[in-house]
Amino acid sequence: MVYRKNRKAHLAMAFLLLVLTSNFLLYQTGVQEFLSLQVTSGVAMGSLIDLAIIAPLLFYAAFKITIKQTIGLMVAGLVIARIFIPFELFAPFAGILYTGIAVEVLLVLAELGLLFLVIWKVPQIRKQMKKMNEDPIYSMLPAIEKVVTKNVFIQIFMSEILMMYYAFFTWKKKAPSHAGVVTMHEKTSAVAINIMLIHAILIETIGLHWWLHEKSLILSIVLLLLNIYSVTFVLADIQVTRLHPMEIKSGKLYITQGFASRIIVPLSNIKEVEWGGSPPSKNTVKFMYKDFEEVDPQAIVYLHEAVQATMFLGMKKSVTEFAIRVDEPEKLKHLLQDI
Repeated sequence: MVYRKNRKAHLAMAFLLLVLTSNFLLYQTGVQEFLSLQVTSGVAMGSLIDLAIIAPLLFYAAFKITIKQTIGLMVAGLVIARIFIPFELFAPFAGILYTGIAVEVLLVLAELGLLFLVIWKVPQIRKQMKKMNEDPIYSMLPAIEKVVTKNVFIQIFMSEILMMYYAFFTWKKKAPSHAGVVTMHEKTSAVAINIMLIHAILIETIGLHWWLHEKSLILSIVLLLLNIYSVTFVLADIQVTRLHPMEIKSGKLYITQGFASRIIVPLSNIKEVEWGGSPPSKNTVKFMYKDFEEVDPQAIVYLHEAVQATMFLGMKKSVTEFAIRVDEPEKLKHLLQDI
């Protein structure tokens, strides 16, 4: 799922937040009394349309998602509507909810069938990863695609498994150290920023969760789950940042930006490396770790042919140019001087 980053996407996101917020507030007793609102079945029908049709379409306009994912969001909208709307008002539309859930269950069962197939073929997947002779961050998803399927659900699920692997099971591993390694994060505050982010999430969880627990149990549980996921993601991001510097080996350039994006580029596919010069365009993928101050790329790499970068949740993006920033630019220039 990738945000579209254009004017229409910004407007769609603003309207999406407005739709969700207004429908949530509409069924709060305090709001109804303050505005002297009389909620009827007609209002409930409007909320049902907002949450099951309008909101998923706005989400589709803001993010690059598939039709199948949009259908899933429509069913989720029906469930959210059931949570927001009082039972006596929602009762006439219960059949729509059950039909939507039945459709989603069938889709989920089909996806689970693929998941069990992935589990069944774990030995073959591991064999393929060893054959590729690359780290899990680069080899796991391609191995699954080659052995089993390119299904989006499987990509997302296995990306989450990969995230948990890096978050909890890689703390004793060491970063590679050879002539082709160029670090990207050691002269930045990327790790420090992530640690500060974990602290902020934990403090917010302790304070806001207990306050929400008295106001809305459901919202407090959702917030708690989101915060647990966020901490896990940040831990994985720290580990990938630490364990996977930029590498040049076996005629390929390996580069990641934490857990959010990574790419493998054959050196023979590099058309030109522009050091300094003009700023990158909005279509240029950036591999630069964040700092407390805004940083600029040191180089833009142009390719002869597009390659696939793996983004958040295993999503793919076609890349023909990307910007980079490293700790030792002179060392990287030396490594790339023969291209």
